Amino acid sequence: MNMKSCIVVAFAAALSGCGQTATKEVTPSTPVYALTQADTETVQAGVRASLKDPASATFGPMSATQRADGVITVCGYVGTAPFMGVLTLAPKPVFDVTGVGSDDAKAALTTTFCQKAGIVLAAQ
Repeated sequence: MNMKSCIVVAFAAALSGCGQTATKEVTPSTPVYALTQADTETVQAGVRASLKDPASATFGPMSATQRADGVITVCGYVGTAPFMGVLTLAPKPVFDVTGVGSDDAKAALTTTFCQKAGIVLAAQ
């Protein structure tokens, strides 16, 4: 290996650690919100409305958190795809889907947003 190659390798090795910092995003704990049967039905109706084949939807576990400002975030599974959305209770209960992990990239993104909302989804 010549001197120029050694310098390039050494420089690349030195730079490989640049930009990698050990930071952890800290978010305050968001209180768990206990979904009622009516809430669950509202969530399921909202998710079904966002699907191409709503009749075939099967739902897995769901979890929810409620922020101090009253926003209720719900995450769960429809089939093997994670979903996320916002549940509004008044004046009429409505669930607005904000994401469905219909492919690997969207699933990862949806799961990340759920985690940021304080909800950890178990892999399906």
